Amino acid sequence: MNSQVELNKLADRYPFDINEIEQLLRCHSALLDTKNADTFLTKIALSSPYSYFFLPGDEMRRRVEIVEDKILPSGFASCLRAAMSVDLFVDCANEGQDRSFERFLEGVADCGQRGHKEALRVIWDCCSYSAEFEDKIDPSIIIDLCYRLAFAADVIISPDTDTTAIVAKLESEHDGACSALERSLSQAGDGGLVTKKNFFNWAETMAPMISSTLSTFMHNLLFHGKWIKHRLNFVLFQYPKLDQHSDIFEASHHPNLFALACTTPHLAGEWHNLYAKRFHGASMNRLQYSILGYDGPTLVVIETDQDHIIGGFFNTKWKKSHDYYGESNGFLFQLFPTLTVFNPTGEDKNFIHLQDGLGFGGTKNMPRLFIPASMEACNAGVMDKTFQTGNLLPDDCLEKFNIKSIEVWGTGGEEAISKGLASRTKQREITDSVIYQARVVKDKTPLVGDINLLDTNLYKHREEARGRSEFSVDEEHGGYRLERGQ
Repeated sequence: MNSQVELNKLADRYPFDINEIEQLLRCHSALLDTKNADTFLTKIALSSPYSYFFLPGDEMRRRVEIVEDKILPSGFASCLRAAMSVDLFVDCANEGQDRSFERFLEGVADCGQRGHKEALRVIWDCCSYSAEFEDKIDPSIIIDLCYRLAFAADVIISPDTDTTAIVAKLESEHDGACSALERSLSQAGDGGLVTKKNFFNWAETMAPMISSTLSTFMHNLLFHGKWIKHRLNFVLFQYPKLDQHSDIFEASHHPNLFALACTTPHLAGEWHNLYAKRFHGASMNRLQYSILGYDGPTLVVIETDQDHIIGGFFNTKWKKSHDYYGESNGFLFQLFPTLTVFNPTGEDKNFIHLQDGLGFGGTKNMPRLFIPASMEACNAGVMDKTFQTGNLLPDDCLEKFNIKSIEVWGTGGEEAISKGLASRTKQREITDSVIYQARVVKDKTPLVGDINLLDTNLYKHREEARGRSEFSVDEEHGGYRLERGQ
């Protein structure tokens, strides 16, 4: 298939542009080459000229070998190849003709460009094949694969990657990274196992970004960072990158960051710290000053004195208000010990209440999640009309808790953070101007008029005394003297 006309037709039929179609054709040709003893993933990676532009010599080959041998589960490449080939649409559409390249295009598209449901299907099939085609799967198999795919995607394209350190980090943090997600997915199933339907429903509500671990890995492998973002039908999976130390997330690939990154695309990429108890102190005034005016995706995350992690994500402008405000693009969550996302119900709109304290959901008298001005004896409720019902804290905990650490982060990447900080700066300038004008009064007349000292009885006795014969100036004592008759 070398005809430009045929390639153009394929570009019209499939979610790839002409350059991507040509690259995929090279990949397919490499896969059909029986003399080439390279593995499935290596053939895909090395068939692209980009692999030599971005990484010198045999560096790409070395990285793919590390990914296959040290990062991804054993046998993943074979499972992936099988999962990409199960779509029978091509055979049906072409009446049984040999259309292996179209089948390959379908398989690649299913890994991301066809949308997250098809990518979830490929993830499920890979896990099902490794579990000997069982209808029910241990959640740990699914979460383990997605976690490793996220690591592998970074290794493939990062220009300066210490692969040895990454592998060591993956193994050391694996259990912590996966435990919250595994417990969450287990609750969607029965008897500790989940069906395909359980997995799809859970991913839709709790971890909508988890399918992007596969999509990002495949596109990094195929195109090596040559992205045409407006053509992507999925959001890149990126680990959050914190701009300063966090007491809650102590490392750049901290286990709980992976779980959070699976909840919304707004938590991918750069994070900017707006407030942290460690740096700003346990002060509601300082917390409010740090966030007021900030306009953009924001994460409020709390670690309790019992090491549970809860919080909320919102994409709105922060302001003090007697009334609730906010939009339905936020949610509350329990991050540890079990990832649970409480999305808006649509029944009520009591998202944020920022006045003397900071509250989310519920009512003014009883917010669902509330941090009082004292930042002590906080409350985490079970139900309200704004967010879905469920325990913000584990089942065996009371609704009251104390704060061990609290942090507020601006998220969403550099552009969103810059916009948010500019909004905060503008709000501070307005506030400072109002305070300055209240302190400095150039024309005293309105002030005197407001005070109205002249229209009082304060000095009335002086006016009444003037002109009386017994009234005279007391030069000796600097005042007045009134001579009273005997």
